[in-house]
Amino acid sequence: MADNFIRYSEGTDTVVTVSTQIDTLGDDFFREYNDLYNLVENELAACWKGEDYEAFKQKVTEEKHFFESMRDVISEYATFLRNTANAHDARMEDSKSQVQASCNF
Repeated sequence: MADNFIRYSEGTDTVVTVSTQIDTLGDDFFREYNDLYNLVENELAACWKGEDYEAFKQKVTEEKHFFESMRDVISEYATFLRNTANAHDARMEDSKSQVQASCNF
């Protein structure tokens, strides 16, 4: 995506598409973390006992809010892109309407 450019002059469909992709990637990211968390809570608990397991489990649990916050930031960014595209479309429509209303030949 670093080599791609988004140009509003070409329309906002690309921006909306990218925002959807970002949202999907954010969901995938969070799903992966939840899978890890569930693995630690369930499967590892059945086969790994002792202080080292408890320490690992505690660390994973402590980090959970960071992953939740990261997912929220990713989602907010995708929403920002969508809202920006929608606002741009609305401004373009308003400008077009104003020009049509002002120019009677």
